[in-house]
Amino acid sequence: MQRIPPVTAETETLQQKAARDKVRAAWGKPLNITDAMAHNPAVLEGFLAFWTALDKSGLSHEDREVICMDMAVQNGCHYCVPAHLDMAAARKIDMEMIIRISKGELISGDSRAARLQRLTRRLVETGGKLEDAELAQAHADGFDNGQLVAIIAEIAHCHFTNSFNRLANTTPDAHYPEI
Repeated sequence: MQRIPPVTAETETLQQKAARDKVRAAWGKPLNITDAMAHNPAVLEGFLAFWTALDKSGLSHEDREVICMDMAVQNGCHYCVPAHLDMAAARKIDMEMIIRISKGELISGDSRAARLQRLTRRLVETGGKLEDAELAQAHADGFDNGQLVAIIAEIAHCHFTNSFNRLANTTPDAHYPEI
């Protein structure tokens, strides 16, 4: 049972309606996470603005989905795993790779996605405190300072959504794939 219920048209305040309308305008539909988050319209609007900013941050859609899926799995987020399977499919990301990540697997090899997944895990393990040699390796792996800022921002976004969904016990949306 969802512990923080969704705000509905019957229960919403004017501020909640305005925030929910912004989500529908941006994404074309409401989501269970955003309807539950609407209990605090300022946070919901900030969440949407942060998501939009991250889409313009210099990370590719694939980069974002690698980070988001790995974070969802590592944080045990029952909502975000199917949400990011759905998002990855919509963004035409390599689904074989995303499914492997959704099962907790590390991507092997030296692809950008594999390097990014390893970097993401290391940033989470250290709380962002990479050794100088690790930072140099991240740069050598093709992640410039602007991308490093964006990667940390995406990790923060994921910690927020994963924690929120675990607290709220957000019900996955009906259109999300079964996991």
